[in-house]
Amino acid sequence: MLDNLLTEGFDHHAAEPERLARELEAASLDGAGAATLVEFLRVATHTIGEHLGDWPRARRLAERALEGRTPAAETAKAWAHLSVARLLAGDTAGGLAAELAFLGASSSGPETAMIEARFMLVAALVGSGRTGEAAALYDAALGLARALGEAAPHRAVGVASNNLATELLEEASRTPDEDALMRRAAEASHEFWLQCGDWRNDERGRYLKALVANVLGEPAQGLAHAQAGLAIIAANGEAPIDFAFLTLASAHALKLAGDAAQSAAALAVSDAAAAGWEDPELRTWYADERARMIGA
Repeated sequence: MLDNLLTEGFDHHAAEPERLARELEAASLDGAGAATLVEFLRVATHTIGEHLGDWPRARRLAERALEGRTPAAETAKAWAHLSVARLLAGDTAGGLAAELAFLGASSSGPETAMIEARFMLVAALVGSGRTGEAAALYDAALGLARALGEAAPHRAVGVASNNLATELLEEASRTPDEDALMRRAAEASHEFWLQCGDWRNDERGRYLKALVANVLGEPAQGLAHAQAGLAIIAANGEAPIDFAFLTLASAHALKLAGDAAQSAAALAVSDAAAAGWEDPELRTWYADERARMIGA
C-alpha cells in the first residue's frame, strides 16, 4: 500500500503537493523495506521541501521516518535525504551528522557518497529557487566528480545538472555568468547521464542542449542537437513525447535562423504529434513550451 502511495502520489506531487504531503504524514512505515524507506524520504523531502517550501516540516517527517533506525548500506541514502532536509531547515550540525551517517553506511565509499550528497543538496537548492547559492557548490562538486572518473555518482550529477540548467532556462533574464553556468550544467548533464543511462537519456540530453543553444542565440547548434536527438530515436525505437518536443526545438532553431518555411513545416509535425495525446497536463505542457519558443 505504501509503495502504491509513493508511485501514484508522485504522479500528482507537483500539481497537488499539499495533498501528497498529508498522505505521507499519515502513512505508516511499519514493515517498510529498505528501498521503500529510501523512496519515502526522497518523495517526502522533495514534495514538502521543494514544492511546498517548508523544510522544517520536511525535516520533521524525515526524522520521524528514521526514528529508532540504524543506517545500513541498503538504507544509507535515506540519511542523505534527512541531511538535506536538516541543512535547508537551518540545522547545520544535524545535517552534517546525518550526512556522516550516510557516508559511513554507503557501499560506494565515503568519497563517492560525499559527492553524491553534495549534488543532492545542489538539486534541492535549485528546486527551492536558490540557484545562486547552488552555483558555487555545483562547480566545486562537479570538479570532484570528474576527478573520480568511473567511481563518480553519475546519476546524482546528471539529475542536479539537469535541474540547474532547466531552472536557469526558465528565468526571465540571466546574466552572462548565469548563461555560462547554464551551458556548463547542460553539458555536464548529458555527459554524466551517458555514463549511467541509455539512448533515451542521450536524446533527452541533446534536447536540453538544443534548448540552451537556442536561448543563447546559437540556432545552428540548437538545430544540430535537436536533429541528433531525433536521429537517436529513429535508430533505437519509439519515444513519441520526446519526438514532439525535439521537433518543436528544431522549429524554434529554424525560426531563429530565419528559415520561416522550414520552421513552419517542423512545427506542423510537432503539433500533429502532440494533438493525439490524451493527458491534459501533457498537452498543456506542450502548449506552454510552444508559446515560449514560437510565440502565440
